Amino acid sequence: MALNDPIDLYCERLHAGLWAEPINAVSNLAFFLAAAGAYMLWRREGKDDRFILLLIGLAALVGIGSTLFHTFATRWGLFADSIPIGIFVVTFLVFTLRRYLAQSVVLTSVWIALFLAVAAVLPQLLPPGFMNNSGFYFPVLGALIILGILLRVKGGAMQWVGGAYLSAAALFALSLSFRIVDPSVCAQFPLGTHFLWHCLNGTLIYLMLWTVIKEKTAAV
Repeated sequence: MALNDPIDLYCERLHAGLWAEPINAVSNLAFFLAAAGAYMLWRREGKDDRFILLLIGLAALVGIGSTLFHTFATRWGLFADSIPIGIFVVTFLVFTLRRYLAQSVVLTSVWIALFLAVAAVLPQLLPPGFMNNSGFYFPVLGALIILGILLRVKGGAMQWVGGAYLSAAALFALSLSFRIVDPSVCAQFPLGTHFLWHCLNGTLIYLMLWTVIKEKTAAV
C-alpha cells in the first residue's frame, strides 16, 4: 500500500478531506496544552533537568503527529501518529527505570527490549481489529501498573510517585475504553468517542510530567 493511501478508522470521518474529523483534530490541543503547561512548570520549578525537557518536547511531538493523522488521514499520517507515541512511551520508561528504580544501562536495555517485544507480538496474536486495534496499548497499561507497584514498594520519596503512576494507569484504562468503543457507537453517536481518548491522554501526559517535575524539585 502507498503512503498516500487514505485511511478511515474513526466514526467522525465520513469523507476525505483535511477537516473531515474536526473534533478529533481539534481535541489534539490537549497534548499541546499538556506540553505547554509542563514546560511552564519546568521553567518555574524543574531546574535544569534536560531529560524532563526532552519528555516535554516529545509530548508536543505526539500532538503534532496525531493532528497530522486526523487531518490528512493517510498511511504516512498513521506513521506520523504512532511513531512519536512509541518514542514518548519508551523514553518515559527509560526515565523511570534509570531515575527512580536505579536500573543499570544493561538492565534498562533488557526491560525495554522485553517491553518492545511484547508490544510487537501481542497485536499479532490478537484477532484482526480486536478492541479497535488497541493491542499495542495493553503493554503500556501493564507497564504503568507494574512501575506504579514497584515504586510504591520501594517506599520513601518514591511512594507518592508510585501512587501517581497507578492513578495514571487508571486514567489510561478509562481513556483506552473510549478508543475501543469508538466503532461500536457510530450509529448512536456519529461523532464517536475518539476525541475523549485525546482529551484524557493529554490529561494523563500532564499528570505524568507534573509528577516527574515535582519529584525532581523535591529531590533538589
